Amino acid sequence: MLLSTNMIRVHDAFGIKGMFDVLANAGFEGIDFNHDVAEYCSAEHDKAFYEDLAAYAREKGIAICQAHAAFPPSFLNDEEKTERRFLEIVQGIKNAAYMGAPMTVVHPCTHLDCYEGDNFEKMFQYNLDFYRRLIPVAKEHGIKLAIENLGRKAITNKPEGLCRLYDALDNPVFTVCFDMGHCLLHGVDPAEAIRTLGHRLVDGCIHVHDNMGDADSHTLPYYGKIDWESVMQALADIGYKGDLNYEASGFIKDIPVALRPDGLSYMAKVGHHLISRFEYYKNNG
Repeated sequence: MLLSTNMIRVHDAFGIKGMFDVLANAGFEGIDFNHDVAEYCSAEHDKAFYEDLAAYAREKGIAICQAHAAFPPSFLNDEEKTERRFLEIVQGIKNAAYMGAPMTVVHPCTHLDCYEGDNFEKMFQYNLDFYRRLIPVAKEHGIKLAIENLGRKAITNKPEGLCRLYDALDNPVFTVCFDMGHCLLHGVDPAEAIRTLGHRLVDGCIHVHDNMGDADSHTLPYYGKIDWESVMQALADIGYKGDLNYEASGFIKDIPVALRPDGLSYMAKVGHHLISRFEYYKNNG
């Protein structure tokens, strides 16, 4: 299990290559590359650009563990904007593949609140159609698409909804991205959710961050209410094979740029501790 993090609050402070230097020095081994940053969900950079970035990352000991696509189309009654955003998602998937990322996270569409009227079933079908359009792209570029649990409006906000969507798609190009902070916000214990997801998450990815259950603060584990010991045990119990990937940039967002490398070093120490607990449960049942 590698220790990875997304690049928010690192990329903006240290630049596209500088972030690899800083993360490597801090003790990270991987990165979640954010193609939801506008520059990287377009065709502004060619394949050679991303291959060069990936090579530089490897020189620094940083693997491209996963990537993020742009947020999905959510423009009611505006087909042109919706299609443009869909094409940005497709471009992000291609760019991720150029970097050698094994998977990219593609969020579900949320333009209707799934709790209003019969919207859940409408949004369920809309998302089925949306993800099915991406299957040929994923197959062509040899990359998995990870479906994430999102906020209240999303059909994946509870583990049962995420399971239902994954099972209905029934295609090996899909896997699951389990976001622990989002889970807590909906009153579900992350360890229980991991066990519910079970085999669906084994070859997927995780977003590790904490909160107090009232706001999506994306802070560091142990700075919120999640029971991280039970989470690591649950991951080990289902046979999780992926990496420990942070989305905890909220922990460093308010500190001066000059202090962020120190903040990242502490984040890395916490992450390696969590990995050691995972390994303990993996080896001791």
